[in-house]
Amino acid sequence: MWWRERGPVCALAFVALTGLAGCQLRPLYATAPTAPGPQAELPAISVEPPTDRIEQVYRNALLFGLRGGGEAPEPRYNLIYRMTVASQGIAVERGTGTPNAYQLTGGVSFLLKDPISGDSVFGASATSVDTYTRSSQDYSNIRAQRDAEDRLAKVLAELTQARLAAYFATN
Repeated sequence: MWWRERGPVCALAFVALTGLAGCQLRPLYATAPTAPGPQAELPAISVEPPTDRIEQVYRNALLFGLRGGGEAPEPRYNLIYRMTVASQGIAVERGTGTPNAYQLTGGVSFLLKDPISGDSVFGASATSVDTYTRSSQDYSNIRAQRDAEDRLAKVLAELTQARLAAYFATN
């Protein structure tokens, strides 16, 4: 008589599954019957100019992610952003006591604005972390730090693009 013991559990599972049958999942960049989806809005975002090299990498990666390398249509939105990057030593050499591994922590806060009215449309922030190691060679240290900064900026651009796409997919 297993149905007497498991009957209520099976009935509850059946009710839960039929209740979820009305939920729909769709890919983020898919077009809906009533709306074109985020891929119609993302290329129309203009991104403010950078102030330093890391912001230039971020901006280039973001523009490529938004437009896919294509021509930009007339901007319908302006994106302003503020980026911070901090470096911290996380490993120390035994003999000298100098750091040989570093952690970069980066954050970007952005605001999407309507260029005509100047009203804020959407705002969010993203953070990421990357690491690099140092050696006794100066050039390799410069290159390692620069590569870590580039990786960090590209990840922040991907996170920004994902948040913008999610916004346009739900609004």
